[in-house]
Formats: sequence, C-alpha cells, structure tokens
Amino acid sequence: MTDAGAASRLALFAREDVRDAVRERQAHVLGVLFVLLGGGLAYSAGRTAQMVSAEIELVGRLVGPLALLIPLVALGLVAPAIVEKRATGALTVLLGLPFSRRTVVLGTVLGRTIVIAAGALASLIVAVPIALMMGVSVDPVDLLGVALAFGVLAVTFTAIAVAISTLTRTSTRASFGAFGTYVVFVFGLWAQLPMLALYVVSGFEYPETVPTWVEFVSALNPMTAFTNLGGAVSPLENVAFSSVPTEPAVYERPSAALVILLAWIGVSVWVSILRFERTDL
Repeated sequence: MTDAGAASRLALFAREDVRDAVRERQAHVLGVLFVLLGGGLAYSAGRTAQMVSAEIELVGRLVGPLALLIPLVALGLVAPAIVEKRATGALTVLLGLPFSRRTVVLGTVLGRTIVIAAGALASLIVAVPIALMMGVSVDPVDLLGVALAFGVLAVTFTAIAVAISTLTRTSTRASFGAFGTYVVFVFGLWAQLPMLALYVVSGFEYPETVPTWVEFVSALNPMTAFTNLGGAVSPLENVAFSSVPTEPAVYERPSAALVILLAWIGVSVWVSILRFERTDL
C-alpha cells in the first residue's frame, strides 16, 4: 500500500466517521451543547460587566468550562466507538473493505477530533458577537491561542478514549474506563498517585521534603500540562482545576507541556494500534 493510498483511505474513513456522528445525532447534540455554553458564558460575562462597570475579558471566562467539557465529551463520545462497532459486527464489515486496523484507529481519532473540535470552535464563534454586543473585551490573539490549545486538548483526550475503546471488550467497561479516566485526570487524583507511592516507599510516612520526581509525575497529567501552557497562552491561567507555577520547572514550561500532550497522543495511538492489531474480533 502506497503512502498516498494509505492517506486517502485514512481521509475516507475519517470522513465516514464524521458522517456517522452526524447520522447518529451526536454531532448535533454536541453542537447545541457547545453553542449554548459559549453563548451563556458570553451573556453572563456581559451582565457582570454591566453590573460592576468594569472591563471583563471573554476568553478568560470561556477557558475553564470548555476545558472541563472537552475531555468529558471526548471520553464519553469516543470511548465506546470501536467496541460498539465490534459488538454490532460493523467492524468486521469495515475490515472487509480496504481499511486496515491501523486506519480504523487513526481514522477514529481524526474523525472524532474533528467533531469535538468543531463543537468547541462553534462555542467560540457564537460567544464573540454576543460578548462584543454586551461590551465584553475580546482579545483576538488570546482567542486564537486558546482555540489552538483546545484543539490539542481535543486530540489528546480523543486519542486516550480510542485507547480505552481498544482495550475493553464491552461498551459498559469502556464507559466505566472513560469515567474513571476523567475523574483521575480532572479531579486531581493523578497527583495523589505519586504521593501515595512516596508514602509507601518511605515506610508509610511522608518525608519532610517532596522529591522532584513526584512533581514531575504530577506534571504528566494532561490537564496539568494543558494548564501549564498558560505560560504561552495567558487565559489558560484561569482554569479552575490547576494553576500555572510562578517559577516553573523545566517540565512545567509551556514547551514541555506541549511535548507532554503530544506524548499522550502518540502513546495512546501506539497502544491502540498495538492492541487492536492483536485482538480477535
């Protein structure tokens, strides 16, 4: 199979995956959800600006809620995707066509990322005119930076969700895996894991100083990495689940944070392909 042929098959599969999301009304539901959220946040920011007679920046108001919603919909929408196709027999049909298992994995990541990123973009597009009409400040540079950061976040959690889908055999297990992943990453449980390991290896007591490796492992959380991008995209400093370090270590800098997110994407896709190619239908 030539590179051009593989690329065309990947594009075809991704396009069909997007169409599936549209036919199943998933894209419609996500679009409405994101649009309502963006419009509601912009309206709320406008009302606040009018009441306090102060300048309010729109992008900072959007970042936190959207940063929580994107991983939620990515995990909830994508985690059952491949396992459901396996259960219904659709996967057998797809693999009978000129689609390899690698194409199925990559196409699912690409197609579902397009759906989720389009919803997030729609949220920003709807929010801007509402904000401007109500006197809320909109910084186009910050808006562009946040849009790109949201795109990376969408790809990251879509790739993680596809990995969950290839590692599980039923939709129920995939859904539980997605829920557990969201809780671990978003609600700070990830940071407790190295602390628990430190407690055990230190003889069931905490040492007076926390080793660097504990903070490094904590920084590997994709949500923490997303926040650490705030050094380059300032509105990300407003997210509620984490804060940008005032004196970041090397692994907490924006460039390192981007590498961490890209690593999550790469490792998740690699695990998905490896698992899927070795799994019987």
